[in-house]
Amino acid sequence: MPLDRFLAGLDRELAEFEAGGIAKGPEPIVTEVIRPRGDKGTRVRLAGCGDREFIRMNSNSYLGLSVREEVIKAAEGGAARYGAGPGAVRFISGTYEPHTRLEQRLAAFHGREDCMLTNSAYTSVMGVVVTLTTPETIIISDELNHNCIISAVRLARPKDRIVYKHLDMADLEKRIVASIGKGTTVLIITDGIFSMRGEYAPLDRIVELAKRHDDKYPRGILVVVDDSHGVGALGQTGRGTEELTGVHADVLVATLGKALAVNGGYIVSEKDVLKYLRQKNPLYIYTNPITPAEAMS
Repeated sequence: MPLDRFLAGLDRELAEFEAGGIAKGPEPIVTEVIRPRGDKGTRVRLAGCGDREFIRMNSNSYLGLSVREEVIKAAEGGAARYGAGPGAVRFISGTYEPHTRLEQRLAAFHGREDCMLTNSAYTSVMGVVVTLTTPETIIISDELNHNCIISAVRLARPKDRIVYKHLDMADLEKRIVASIGKGTTVLIITDGIFSMRGEYAPLDRIVELAKRHDDKYPRGILVVVDDSHGVGALGQTGRGTEELTGVHADVLVATLGKALAVNGGYIVSEKDVLKYLRQKNPLYIYTNPITPAEAMS
């Protein structure tokens, strides 16, 4: 059927983006990555710019690991041994030894019982929030949380969705107390590092508040943290906001695609939490994992 009227609506909305100055510009196309040499770090060449070399200041590859020789060789070896892609979702035939080995290493790295790899941190957050939320869950979220958390909260079907003032622990406690008797569980969710500001959440105080009021809820209070910008870049050994604040969240989500420089996301928690997510999380069950080569990198 003709799309004329539908496309006209899209065109009007795009014109509004342009007029309001919120339209995204064209994406620069990287044609070559030049590895560090001499006293120069990594440079890139861009389509339409000839041989000019650019320093990419907006990359989240904080440690530059994506161009390290050993990382590249590990990826090449993984592709040679296992092929270019996983071929299926994990519960059918898409789990490979590199996936399980990496999960064991990440669980140990974060001092957790278990880990589950996903194809991105975005889908990790979406899957955790949607799957662990019931009609009797109250979600309490920092007002400056990342878009993935906002989208996950919108997609979930909780008893209530509550937003507390950014990093305001008095307001967070007020929201927790006001929700007593209205649901069976509270799910507090926050970024570890807030990507647009560089601030970090006071996880020690958040966990303390959760413990203080946990017994007021039949199924307790769950603290979930997305520390995609913190892991690898914060803390004495790179374990992120948890290491800096000295506490563990109940569920930690992070990415392999920023400081760790490859691709994909992961979730660490207790074994039973991950066992449940493997059974119920649709964003894990119905999507391919990262490639074995990426897991070996």
